[in-house]
Amino acid sequence: MQFMSKRAPIDYDDLRGPYNLVRAVGASVFAIAVVGWALAYDDTTPMAMLIPAVAVGVDAAYRRTQAASLPLPGLLVDATAIGVALLLHGPNPGMHAVAILTMLTTAGLLLPTARALAVIAYMITLSVGVSVVHSLGLPVAAVIGTEAEHVLFDTVVVGVFIAATAWVLFLAVRVIRSVQDRQEEALAVERRALELKNEFVSMVSHELRTPLTGIAGFTETLSAEWSDLPAAEVTEFLEIMTSETIHLANLVEDILVIPRLEAGQLRLDPEPVELVAEAHSVAAMIFPDGTADIAIPSNVTVWCDRTRLHQVMRNLLENAKKYGGDQVLVTGEMSSPGIYTVSVSDNGSGVAPQDRDRIFEHFEQLSTGDARAQQGVGLGLPIARKLASAMGGDLWYEDRFPVGSNFRFSIPLAPSDDRAESPRIEAERVATALADRT
Repeated sequence: MQFMSKRAPIDYDDLRGPYNLVRAVGASVFAIAVVGWALAYDDTTPMAMLIPAVAVGVDAAYRRTQAASLPLPGLLVDATAIGVALLLHGPNPGMHAVAILTMLTTAGLLLPTARALAVIAYMITLSVGVSVVHSLGLPVAAVIGTEAEHVLFDTVVVGVFIAATAWVLFLAVRVIRSVQDRQEEALAVERRALELKNEFVSMVSHELRTPLTGIAGFTETLSAEWSDLPAAEVTEFLEIMTSETIHLANLVEDILVIPRLEAGQLRLDPEPVELVAEAHSVAAMIFPDGTADIAIPSNVTVWCDRTRLHQVMRNLLENAKKYGGDQVLVTGEMSSPGIYTVSVSDNGSGVAPQDRDRIFEHFEQLSTGDARAQQGVGLGLPIARKLASAMGGDLWYEDRFPVGSNFRFSIPLAPSDDRAESPRIEAERVATALADRT
């Protein structure tokens, strides 16, 4: 049946420590009350009630530190100890009622419905059995004093039950509020993910449609009027189509590389790469007018996957072209032994401090929706950072003085020729290390 829930209202792991601390404190207070009774009335008979108190205290101390423990055994220990204490205490219907309510509260919070009902039934059975024993007048060794002498002791015991129940309820409410806060955070993350997904689909649709529309239009024109068009115009059309095809291929590669990186399935083929040659190649593609300056020494050879290095530099230079000013500079320096750092800087408006983490998140752009001034799907910088990390380096943002942005990424230098390992063994070793990073 639906009401027989398989889950407790409260996650026991969230309440295990404080709950067992309450059990231990309650057992200690009860034990102190028993000892106080014995000393005050010079009667050692009630000392037998220390046995259930010690049993609960020891069990609580053990379970408080055992993350793998379950609530049911502890509740059964409590029910049994309470039953024994009631038997030794003597007849008192009010005490029975308070004990049952305490077990009802804690079992209902910590156990699924079926098990909670079973514990409550067990507690009620013990209470009825104790009442029957008392009604039959059977001798019980620890029955204490007269009815009047019970008042102080019973007040303390009832106070322990009520205080323990109230504190457990307080803890439960706090846990419930914490769970609600986590749920709200999860819902906010889910809503944000849905917004990003919808915006991403919209951006990708636009970005894919733009080059496809251009390619389709020029293809149709060439098909219908090839023989009538001047050669120079045909060449221009073909160059535009080639450029749009490259742009489309780059966009698709950017979209596909993220899930492969996160799944650890991106294959890297490291090899020695002349950094300055690769930088000039990418700059010529992004800035065909030659406005990007390359200031990297010609003798720098890095150890990386050439295709992925090309992708990192392409994304950084495209980012500089979109958001930078009229100056783009690519420089490099030795940052630490075996590591070379490349800087792609511009004199644009830079990135505000509050946006410097967000720009490295998937599908994030500084302008979105109808206000989006630049093309792109917000993948360039996250991809560049992940690829740099996969190849043994890192990528980060710095301000450029006095204005502008400075994106820097580090990359391992190629192994020296006098290394004892052969090139093939070295390539396999580094490839394995880079694969582990992904």
